[in-house]
Amino acid sequence: MTTYQLQFGKVGDTYPVPDTTITAEDETAFAQAVAEYAIPYLKPALEAAGCPEFGDCFFRTTSDPGYGDFMWIDLASGGGARFCATRISTA
Repeated sequence: MTTYQLQFGKVGDTYPVPDTTITAEDETAFAQAVAEYAIPYLKPALEAAGCPEFGDCFFRTTSDPGYGDFMWIDLASGGGARFCATRISTA
C-alpha cells in the first residue's frame, strides 16, 4: 500500500477540489479512488464553466510520477480534453 498526497489544480478560475490523501494498493486502484473523490467536486465547476459533459471523465497518471490529470473523451467526435492538473507526492 502506498499513501499519496494530492494537490488539485484549477478549473476555470477556481480550485474546486480540496487537497487530500489517498492510500491505494496499485496504480489502477489509485486512479479509481482519485476519480471517486474528485468528480463530485468537479461536476459543479465544469457546469459553471459551460462544459458539463466533461464530468464524465477519468483520472490518469503519466510517466511523471508527480503528475496526473482528468481526461474526457468523446469517441463519436474524436474530441477530448485534459483538465485539473494534479500534483502527486508520496506521504
